[in-house]
Amino acid sequence: MSLRTALRLAGCAALVLAAGAATHIVAPAGARRPAVGGYSESLAARHRALTTPGDTLRARLADVKGGTHRGRTMPGSLVVGYFSARGLPPMQGALTVTDTGLVFRSADGRFTTTLPVVGPVRQSPEGRWRAAAVSLAYVDPALGRDSYLFRVDGGVFETEAPGPLMDVAAHPSWLDSLGSREWTADRALVNEADDAAVRELLAALTFSPYADSLYAIFGRPERTAGVVGERGRAAGRLGEYIASRDSLALDPGRMSSEAQLRHTLAHELAHRWQARSAAQLAALWRGTAAIRDPKRYGYDNVSEHQAEAAAFAVHFLLASAAARDPSGELATLDHYELLVPGTRTMARYFAMQPVFLRHPLRAVLTTGRAG
Repeated sequence: MSLRTALRLAGCAALVLAAGAATHIVAPAGARRPAVGGYSESLAARHRALTTPGDTLRARLADVKGGTHRGRTMPGSLVVGYFSARGLPPMQGALTVTDTGLVFRSADGRFTTTLPVVGPVRQSPEGRWRAAAVSLAYVDPALGRDSYLFRVDGGVFETEAPGPLMDVAAHPSWLDSLGSREWTADRALVNEADDAAVRELLAALTFSPYADSLYAIFGRPERTAGVVGERGRAAGRLGEYIASRDSLALDPGRMSSEAQLRHTLAHELAHRWQARSAAQLAALWRGTAAIRDPKRYGYDNVSEHQAEAAAFAVHFLLASAAARDPSGELATLDHYELLVPGTRTMARYFAMQPVFLRHPLRAVLTTGRAG
């Protein structure tokens, strides 16, 4: 992130502090919540069982080095980085530490949310306790410098300069003095019991310009998109592609955002492309590193990893279609790649497709040289 962006975000800190109390606090890891595109709830539950102390995928133990001072964090402290909510592609922005939570504001100002800084007070035979809401998952040097990846409620926050987050992750005693706030569940996009509303939402998505862009890359299924059936729901699936019928199904009644719904569509259509271009995909995938985070969808599953990388790549290309700062956008792609390896390779390949003929990054992505 550029110094100019950081300064702009710092200037927004006061506004973020004022907005903190009014923004939504997402549900805790133990609560029922929708999962990211392609997630099955049973898989997500297995992932949640992998607690941080037992994380064997840690790049190395988190050291406290220069720039990671642990001390009394002051309200208003700002940490610049990238937030991946619900496993979705990362958003550039900053976290502000407040006494009501961690307030994330995206760099473009379009997204703001408040994440809990500590869990609500609970009672047990041993006394009062509060669950940690922030933890350092691992430190990854893949970008040529240390990237600190923190688990926050509902996602992951990645930064090169963790500063006050190191203090919060250590669960200092001052956290326990904060007011107790109960977890709240996310509101679904649509009432899953309202079949007409669900199908109307699906039609609006699948006949949208966004969907047309996806069809230009992955092809259009023969059948109209349907709703995930009872068997799929029992398995906790939010989306599924059935190759034998060339059809896909989504379950927007168990999703909490339009971004999640769009990502699920991209992920499932990527499975369609995967089924039809196995040899080509195998050549592209050669040498791709595995996903390091055991709680990220696609971990230890090549098929789902490939579909997630494809969905991430399409998100990047569409998000950067009006890019005015190619070098800055390419730096952002590094952060996609950090979370889901293979994203860069997919972006380069998709950039060669006719749908991205006039993309501002097409030349640099396909030839390595600016156009």
